[in-house]
Amino acid sequence: MIAYLLRRLGALIIVLFGITLVVFVISRVIPTDVARLWAGQRDITSSERQVRMIIEQYHLDKPILVQYGLYVRDLFRGDMGISVMSNRSVWEEMRERIPNTIELGLMALLFAVPLGIVSGVLSATRRNSWIDHGTRLASLGGVSVPVFWLGLLFQMVLYYQLGLVPSPGGRLAEVTQFTAPVRTVTGFLLTDALIGGNWRALGDAALHLLLPGFTLALPLIALISRMTRSSLLEEISKDYVRTARAKGLAGRTVNRRHALRNALLPVATIVGISFGNVLTGSVVTELVYYWPGIGRYAVQAILAYDTPAIMAFTVLAATVFALANLVVDVLYAFLDPRIRYA
Repeated sequence: MIAYLLRRLGALIIVLFGITLVVFVISRVIPTDVARLWAGQRDITSSERQVRMIIEQYHLDKPILVQYGLYVRDLFRGDMGISVMSNRSVWEEMRERIPNTIELGLMALLFAVPLGIVSGVLSATRRNSWIDHGTRLASLGGVSVPVFWLGLLFQMVLYYQLGLVPSPGGRLAEVTQFTAPVRTVTGFLLTDALIGGNWRALGDAALHLLLPGFTLALPLIALISRMTRSSLLEEISKDYVRTARAKGLAGRTVNRRHALRNALLPVATIVGISFGNVLTGSVVTELVYYWPGIGRYAVQAILAYDTPAIMAFTVLAATVFALANLVVDVLYAFLDPRIRYA
């Protein structure tokens, strides 16, 4: 197992090098004059002296591979560069937003995993019934309907017409920010409100989190449901399930204790990959709900051509996806004793 982990970590480093190299080269080759472009982003007059300062700061006068080597050197030191938009440390800006995205992703998984598994089990155990057809139709719709359209629809109906949820945008209502401010301890708003016993802020933050979390979860619910149904149907048709039923065990007991446990192995893969996706792929949801996370930050960086911020988001996304896959592979060995890694 240790040798396997070392090989996977080595492969992870190679993948990160490859991804960052491609993005870095593209970011330097496409624009005609990076220095003047960045000077404009800082709202300063692009005089020759100011352009030369930017060239020296970002080593733009050196070959591309040398620039990349300097970037990697700084990256290993924990320095992701200075944002062109704000002239602040990219890591500091991302650190302020990462907890918001993690809370959004965890809320989405809290909806997606139980709802997806339960709907998949109901669909598989009642095959070709109206429950099965309805679940499959809902899953198809969840995968097909664009997330941004769902987000706008939920806001129009649940907020503007019915007033059941708080207004989109931000983590807390302005009234709560003034009357019940949250003292920062961990950076996670829900956790900090809970630690401080700030129940008003905790409830307000949870309400702001529900709608974007459910919107982000809908495609995952459909995906997990379809995978659970397919996997469970395959397990139900195997010999050991028929043997257990022939011995007199109730069908519900066989499905729950035997078939479902084995059927959840491929579902674990989907959940692991989905965890990486909700952390780095929640761009559309964060834009629709004005959520102050790293997805919205990445879009702003792309629109402003803020290369250091774009590179930082790329490194984070690649690392999260690779680690999620590694964790799923290791988890397989615990879920299925037949699997051994050499």
